[in-house]
Amino acid sequence: MDTDYLLIAVTALACLIFEKITKRRLTTDQWDYTRDMLMIASMSLLSLVIGTKTSSIIMAFGIIFAVVAMAERLYSSPFWPFLRIALAIAFALVGPRIQFITLGNDSFYYLSSGVAIIATATWLLLCQTFLSEVDEISGLSGHLMAITWVLLWGVSFFLDQGLKDSMWISFAGILLCLIFWSRIGHTYRRLGDPLVYFWSTLIAGTSLIGVSKGVTFATILLPLSLFALPLMEASLGFVGKTFVDSARWRNVSLYEKLVSRGIDHPQAVRLVAAFCMTIGTSVALFQLVPSPWGLKISMTALAAGIVVFLIYVAKNAAPKDQRRPSLWGIFVDNVSLDYVLNKVIFWASQEDDKSYMIVTPNALVAERSRYDYELREAVKSADLSLPDGMGLVWAFKLLGVRIQQRIAGIDFMNNLCEMAENRGMPIFLLGGSKDVVEKASARLNESYPNLKIAGFHHGYFSEERDSDICKLINESGAKILFVGLGVPKQEIWIYRNLKHLKGVIAIGVGGSFDVISGRLKRAPVAWQRFGLEWLYRTIQEPWRLKRIMRLPLFVALVFLTKLGLCNRRMD
Repeated sequence: MDTDYLLIAVTALACLIFEKITKRRLTTDQWDYTRDMLMIASMSLLSLVIGTKTSSIIMAFGIIFAVVAMAERLYSSPFWPFLRIALAIAFALVGPRIQFITLGNDSFYYLSSGVAIIATATWLLLCQTFLSEVDEISGLSGHLMAITWVLLWGVSFFLDQGLKDSMWISFAGILLCLIFWSRIGHTYRRLGDPLVYFWSTLIAGTSLIGVSKGVTFATILLPLSLFALPLMEASLGFVGKTFVDSARWRNVSLYEKLVSRGIDHPQAVRLVAAFCMTIGTSVALFQLVPSPWGLKISMTALAAGIVVFLIYVAKNAAPKDQRRPSLWGIFVDNVSLDYVLNKVIFWASQEDDKSYMIVTPNALVAERSRYDYELREAVKSADLSLPDGMGLVWAFKLLGVRIQQRIAGIDFMNNLCEMAENRGMPIFLLGGSKDVVEKASARLNESYPNLKIAGFHHGYFSEERDSDICKLINESGAKILFVGLGVPKQEIWIYRNLKHLKGVIAIGVGGSFDVISGRLKRAPVAWQRFGLEWLYRTIQEPWRLKRIMRLPLFVALVFLTKLGLCNRRMD
């Protein structure tokens, strides 16, 4: 076994060296893809060299599920779920299987062949589903996966049942998580379905390896306990929607509760992972420590973990005025992109006709709101107000408020389109010239082949046609409405017409249609990093210079506000 650990360590070191060599030569997307392939290749190679037939089967099915996930993203078909079910059954037929469960030395529960196959396939599909759902929150799936490998290795080691495959797979999982932590644990990146299905298959299979040793119940409980929190949240949401019909229970999420208390996204992800780890650790202690002390120690550890968690949250929660800070009468929601995406998913899942408004103000919107009453009221009435522009982020920082994340309108739109494609939510495009909106629609279809574009309409229409436009949007069945009429027209249009829209999430996205259609180029990453997107766009559209000339006034007003010489609230 020592030789196996040495080989795993050498493989991990080789991965680290390769990662450092390729980092500067590849783009971010290429580098992430290379690292994903390297992780899968490393685990596959190790299974061939030091693994048994069982671990090779687990690895093979992990690769197959990853390939299916990649194919599913490229080709839309209603048969993909059925294929995954068939593969799960095939895994249960040839791989490790839940044949019996033991709760103690003398207590066994034997399963018939048919029940064992169904139970094993169900367990595999549950692991995949749970990790996939958790991956909706960037970074959380990677954190939970790393914790799972640590606990699985610890239980396998201390049980001392000769679980060679379980130990080496878990140890390799730990080292690869450490080596590729900037990919797996990055709090602003999702693993993606291919990697999720690969790793979740390995976790499910590894937890089943102990079946012949009578430790299946112990190892299955570990990943199940780590997923207990998202499972409970999903169950409460289902009960609230199906039986209680109460919005209070439909959107139960520890992550959202933490963010709503002013805790930023990275901290919230780590806190949720720590909470899940507390549950998993208490379950591991219960399995490892002999009775009657096992239950007492595990409950003590769980209680202590919860107390520490609550104290930390209480100390680190931001004051209320920093959760939705205001500047000259307009508010900004101090939240992360992941929080907003989850909020949109929740709103879109409602079955009523209530519509919602999202605005993306920048520095010029804030400055204009000082004298434009209707714009100020429109932004104030929005359900979400997201900071688009480094100028506004800088202003709040100077005034003592640290904004979690700048959410650029075009980035928000692209993320929403990806989410809408995955969840089958129709979208509608409103704004721009006829040629621009048509090209934007075509480009979105190219980028997101399964995206349902319910319709589009140019932005050159009079107020008298507002009712006709609203009727067109309602009849299209769209759930998400992107409005690209420019500031302040788009905010005011949504503000005036929201009550006429049915079950729509209306979002002002400024000039995003121009960039998506190809009429304008987006600023290079370096310009974005230094907050100079406005300058890059002004170079392409010199007529914006007159508007940009108001930026020095914005800066001056921010300093005057800091000195108390300008009223921060314009209510």
